[in-house]
Amino acid sequence: MKLHQFHWYLKGPEFFLLHEKFNKLYEEANEYYDAFGERLVAVGEKPYSILGEHLEHAFISEESYTEPLSSRDMLGILVNDYRIIWDVTVKAIHLAAKEKEDVTVDMLTGYKASLDNNIWMLQAYLRKAALEVEEDEE
Repeated sequence: MKLHQFHWYLKGPEFFLLHEKFNKLYEEANEYYDAFGERLVAVGEKPYSILGEHLEHAFISEESYTEPLSSRDMLGILVNDYRIIWDVTVKAIHLAAKEKEDVTVDMLTGYKASLDNNIWMLQAYLRKAALEVEEDEE
C-alpha cells in the first residue's frame, strides 16, 4: 500500500520518472505476494488473507499521507522498508532450508535478489541526488 500511496501522491520535477518506478515496484511486490501465498497453500499452510492479519504481523510501519513528502523522503522510506523486508527474507530462507523446503528457499532467494537490486538502485539514486544538493549548497 505504501508504494501505491507514494505513486498517487508524488509531486514535483521527478514525477514522471518516479511515478512509473513506484508502479513497477508495486506490481513486482504484488507478483511476489501472490507467488508466496500460493506456495503456502500448496504446502498445506494458510497465508494471511485479511487486512487485520497483515496489520497484526507487519514488520514495516505505515502512516497516513497527511503532509506532502519530497521524493527523496519517499525513496529514503522505501530503502529502509526494503532493508527490513530483506532481513525478514534472509531469516525466512534459513527457516525454509532448515525445513528442507528447497522450492521455498529458491523462491525466497529470488526475492532476496530482487530486494538487493531494488535497494542498490534506490540508494544509488539517492546518493546522486545528495551529491547534487551538496554541490549546490557550497
